[in-house]
Amino acid sequence: MTQSDGRRPNILVITDDQHNPTCFGYAGHPVVRTPNIDSLAASGTNFSRAYVAHPLCTPSRASLFTGLTTRGHRVRMNGIQLRPDVPTWPEALRQAGYATHYSGKPHLRISRASNGTPIDRVDPNEFSEARDLWHSGRIRHLPTPYYGFQNVDFVNGHGHGSWGQYVNWLNEEHPKEADLFHNATPLEPPSPAVSFYSSSYKWALPQELHPISWITDRAIDFLNGVGRNNREAGHNRNQAREPFVLWTSYQDPHVPLAPPAPWCYKYDPADSPPPIKREGELEDLPPHILDLYNRKGIDIDPYHAECAAHYYGLIEMIDHNVGRIMQTLRDNGLEENTVVLFTTDHGEALGDHGMWGKGPYHYDSVIRAPFIIRSPGRFAQGQTHEGVVSLVDFAPTILDIAGVPIPEGPKPPISVSAHEPEPWPGRSLVPILTGNEKGTTGTALVEDDQDGLGFRLRTLVTQRYRLTAYSGQPYGELFDLQEDPQEVWNLWDNPDYRSIRDDLRLELLDKIMSTDYPLPRRMGSS
Repeated sequence: MTQSDGRRPNILVITDDQHNPTCFGYAGHPVVRTPNIDSLAASGTNFSRAYVAHPLCTPSRASLFTGLTTRGHRVRMNGIQLRPDVPTWPEALRQAGYATHYSGKPHLRISRASNGTPIDRVDPNEFSEARDLWHSGRIRHLPTPYYGFQNVDFVNGHGHGSWGQYVNWLNEEHPKEADLFHNATPLEPPSPAVSFYSSSYKWALPQELHPISWITDRAIDFLNGVGRNNREAGHNRNQAREPFVLWTSYQDPHVPLAPPAPWCYKYDPADSPPPIKREGELEDLPPHILDLYNRKGIDIDPYHAECAAHYYGLIEMIDHNVGRIMQTLRDNGLEENTVVLFTTDHGEALGDHGMWGKGPYHYDSVIRAPFIIRSPGRFAQGQTHEGVVSLVDFAPTILDIAGVPIPEGPKPPISVSAHEPEPWPGRSLVPILTGNEKGTTGTALVEDDQDGLGFRLRTLVTQRYRLTAYSGQPYGELFDLQEDPQEVWNLWDNPDYRSIRDDLRLELLDKIMSTDYPLPRRMGSS
């Protein structure tokens, strides 16, 4: 999808981690301020019903990279590594001549070395994101190309638990302030919320040294380098300008909820909306959800407001840095030919229904994701698509925009069958972006294996319903999102909805079958 002057589009991806889909100004949140991301939505397409492939970090990110379901790329849950031989869209674009750069958290491999293996026997190339190997100094750079990225400015973890090149930089360039990082030093004496939900406090680390700022600074360095090269190339008309892919991946607003000043003071806890809940609702849900609530042994209400205020502060800090990146695009003359995509890896329950985090439950706040695509010169502006889409559509959409085919591996010159399935389960959303498709008949599949609990979750989201089934269990969840958008009335055992439940279970089965991985291709008749 080239410009009229023959230039291929640049691709800028911005993601964050564990972002509740309601917490944006453009989404109508009564408190959170996100003017820069709101601007992306106002000048692009807001997919208001986008759903993750999996509500955990590594599986979801693997789907964003590969365009595959968890069954396709085999990263069923956290603690499983994405195999380096699985094709990715960044690698396809790199091979097509794109310069590729990553700034932030990939989280495509596990954060600790293999269980029970002595650290001196661990292969650093295999466990290249492992915290212990970075802390020991055995790794200082990720091996490249890393799933298609020629260069990676790497940081993993969250808040004061981060590691990677960011921490090496902080230790070497700012040793005095590094103590504030390593000691998780608060700006003021924290409330009891510091021991609730993996820490909530105001961090004394200066904002310019925070991981969010470091990730942004590295992205800006890359964009300034592109701009400088383009200006130099402009003096030679025969020198082609290389398109780029830049993925900026923030670790926040994931816990710990520890924003620095001034962001930690941006929101008054008294202004935080109360969590969604209905008296007795957990009694109608699968037993593990009530068990999760009871195991916490603590009433969340006294801490919800403060945790939410800190969460909002991290979001506004991210938004501020998104603005810095967009300004750098403009300053370097790159905005016109750059397609910007914004999303997250999964949501955050944020106290709703008595839950914090991302599962194992498939509430809307956990499985629905913000998803914006913007390119005013190519696509419609200011439109909201209210049909259900999946983030497995993310990868094929990018390849379609770039004019690069999906990497299928070996295939015969002539197809063996006219009915062979598409190589990836998702589809390009370009017809929606151009305004040529308005339909709202899509469905989304969310997969979630829980080895620790001994079952698997599979969720089907339609325009009206959310059905969640549990392997080997008689119970499940059925919510009528039209009549009950807050998901407080489980209709699974309601006799009036039995036929709807059974129809949706069949539709779920069909969705699972239709999204199975179809590769490798048949090379001929047997």
